[in-house]
Amino acid sequence: MKDLSYFQMRAYLFPREEQQTASFRLEELESVWFCTRKNVKRKIKKYVEEGKCIYQPGKGRGNASCLTFTNSFQNEVEKEVRENIEQDQLDHLIQLLQLSIPRSWIADISKEVQALFGLQSHQSSKDVLRTIFNREISTIDPLYSSVAFESHLIRQLGDSLVTYDEEKDQILPHLAHHWNGDKQGLTWTFYLRKGVRFHHQGILTSEDVRYTYQRFQSTSSPLHWLVKDIRAIDCPSPYVIQFHLHKRNPFFLRYVSSINLAILPRDVPFDEYQWIGTGPFQLKERTDTKLVLEAFDSYFSERPFLDKIEFWRVPVEAARIMTYQLEGKEWSETPPPIREVENGFRFLAFNFRKPSIVQNRHFREALYHLLDLKKMWKDLGRKNLIEATSFYPTQSKVVVKDPTLVETFLCNSGYQGETLTLYALDYLRAVEEAEWFRKEAEKFGIRLKLVHFNFDRYYQLDLDQDADLVFLGEVASTDIHLSFLSAFYNEALIFRRFLAPEHLQIIEHWLKKFKHEPQKQKREHWISQVESFLRDDYLILFKHHPIKTRIFHPMIQNIHFESFGHVDFRKLWIE
Repeated sequence: MKDLSYFQMRAYLFPREEQQTASFRLEELESVWFCTRKNVKRKIKKYVEEGKCIYQPGKGRGNASCLTFTNSFQNEVEKEVRENIEQDQLDHLIQLLQLSIPRSWIADISKEVQALFGLQSHQSSKDVLRTIFNREISTIDPLYSSVAFESHLIRQLGDSLVTYDEEKDQILPHLAHHWNGDKQGLTWTFYLRKGVRFHHQGILTSEDVRYTYQRFQSTSSPLHWLVKDIRAIDCPSPYVIQFHLHKRNPFFLRYVSSINLAILPRDVPFDEYQWIGTGPFQLKERTDTKLVLEAFDSYFSERPFLDKIEFWRVPVEAARIMTYQLEGKEWSETPPPIREVENGFRFLAFNFRKPSIVQNRHFREALYHLLDLKKMWKDLGRKNLIEATSFYPTQSKVVVKDPTLVETFLCNSGYQGETLTLYALDYLRAVEEAEWFRKEAEKFGIRLKLVHFNFDRYYQLDLDQDADLVFLGEVASTDIHLSFLSAFYNEALIFRRFLAPEHLQIIEHWLKKFKHEPQKQKREHWISQVESFLRDDYLILFKHHPIKTRIFHPMIQNIHFESFGHVDFRKLWIE
C-alpha cells in the first residue's frame, strides 16, 4: 500500500495554511506520523526532493518551521483519487478518505469514488458484490451487538435454532428441524439437524448450543433477558437439546429465534475478527476500512448465489446514496433508486436518570412544540417527510405542533437558562438535525451544548452520565414484536438506560400481558398502550420515519429487504 504520510501531513496543516504556506513545529509531525524527530526530517527532505514543497527550518531552538507547498491540497487530493481509481487501488483510496479532508471536496469527487465500485475484475467467474458503509463497526459479538447494521452482519455469519416468518407470523425450523414444549410450557426440546458444519468445518452438536446459551448466562450481557427464564440446559444426545424454564414464557420460541442467539462452536474461543458460525457467509477479512464476506460452500441450507461481498468504508459525503455494484459489470446509466420507508423511527429521548429540568413535564412539552419537523425539513431543504407518532410508519398519525405555545410551557417549567447537553450521532443528517434544533432552542433562550458521538461510544456509560437529551433511532427486525420487547428489555438500548424505574415498571406490566397474548392483533393493543404512555407524557419525542435510498446495479436480481431494513444477501443473484 502507498505511504499516506504526505497526505496525513497536509490534512493536519491545512487548517492553518495561508497561500499554501503553513508554519509548524517538528514535534507536531512526530505525533502525526508516530515517529522520531530524525525520521520527520527525513520525510520532509524526501518531499522537498520530489518537488512537493519548500522547507524553511525554524531559526533557533523551539521556533516554528515553514512549509510552502507547490500545489493546492484540493488539486492533490483529486489527482490522487483519480490515480487510485485508474489503478484500482481501493484500499489506498479508502485510507485517504478517512483523513481530515474538507467534506465539500469529497462531495465533488463522489461520482469518481462510486465509479470504482464497477471496475473490471480478473475473477470473471465469481459474482462479487461491492457496497459501502460510512462509519466504524462497533461490535459483532452477539452478546453485545444492539445496532442494526452489526446485527445484520451477524445474520449473514450465524444461525439461530429457529427463525421467524413475518408473512406467516410463525416460527419455522432452521438449525433445529423439530421442537416441542411440555403442557406446562416449562420444558422445551429441540431436535438438531445432522451434519451442519461451522465455518472451521466442525460439526454442530447440542453441546455447542448449550455453550452458546451458557455464554449468555455467565456474562453481564445487555441481552441477558433472552436467557433469563432458563433454569437448566440438558443435552440428552448430540442432536437433542432441552431447556428447562423457571416459569412459563409463551414468547420463548421467539426469543430462541433471535439472531443474537446464533450458535457458536464450543471448541474455539469467540473472536469477532475471526467470526466462526454456521451462517451462509463466512468472515474473510475485517479491518477499519474493509469487511469481506465469502459464501460458505458447506452451508446446511441453500448456498448464497453471491460468491463474495465486499463492504468498504467511505465517508458519507463521498456516497450519499447506498450503492450495490458488481465487479466487472459496467452500467451505461444510473438506474432509478429504490426507496423504502424504514420500519423504525427517529426520536428525542430525555435522561430521567439524571437530575435536570427535563424531569419537568412542562419543559418537555415546550420542546415537543419546538421540535417542528415540518419546519426542520423546510429549513434544511429536505423532501419526503414521514412524521412519526408510533414505532411503525403504518401506525403513525398526523402531527400538529404549535410553536406559539413554547414560551408558555417554558415559563411554567421554571427553566432558568441552564445549559443542557444534547448528544447526537456523528453522521451528516443527524448532525444537521441536532444543529437545527440547537438553533431553534436558542431563539427561546434554551441553551444546548451539542456533543457528537459514534456507536462505539454509544455503549459507554459516559453518555448516561453526561447527556440530558439524545437524538437516536430504533429499527425493527422482521419480527417487530420481538423487537418491541427488545427495545425495553435490552439494557444497551436507550429506553432501558434513560427512562425512570417507575416508567419502566408501568411498561413492563403491559409487556407481561403482551407476551401472554396468543393473538397478534391483541398484542398490538399493548404496543399502543406503551406508545400512548410515551407520547402523552412526552417521555420521548417522536420525530420521523427514515426513508432509505439505494441504487442497485441493473443486473442484480431478487432484491428483498430483511431484518433491520437491510438487503437479504442470501437471495440476491446476478443476471
